[in-house]
Amino acid sequence: MNEFITTFNSLRGNIWSLNFPVFLFDRDWFRLKKVTLYDLAKELKPDNSQEAPELIQYQQLLKDGHEQLLAIQECWNEFGIEDFHRSLRNSSEWKSKGNNGWTFKKYAELLTGYRNIIENKEIRIPIIILGRNPNEDHQLEWISEEFISELTFAD
Repeated sequence: MNEFITTFNSLRGNIWSLNFPVFLFDRDWFRLKKVTLYDLAKELKPDNSQEAPELIQYQQLLKDGHEQLLAIQECWNEFGIEDFHRSLRNSSEWKSKGNNGWTFKKYAELLTGYRNIIENKEIRIPIIILGRNPNEDHQLEWISEEFISELTFAD
């Protein structure tokens, strides 16, 4: 509770930066960790495998009705065999290990959402509640002054 209050008060009047905090809550170990936005991508590496232009093009070709082999050949011609297969391999690796729903798109949405909140002179701090297994999505919540007041009142 003290960490929430201290962190919340430290943000008052600050200008947006990548040094703003994000809390990570591991429910299995009942551990709370605070990292900066700058370090978040290292701590929770976002899955950007589906953002690869090779895979986007491949998926679009299949969607447009191309046969699988022809779609692969077209992607080979456009991107090269090595790059196309690297993208497929990365995608497959992420699918097999799971990404807890933590994609590059969600990471980018967190950054822009946090920035908008701060630029609107509000203070809310993101807390990511980590999934317990690779198939359970991480949950993003926002700690607000009201939330802190409710916790303090409950004590």
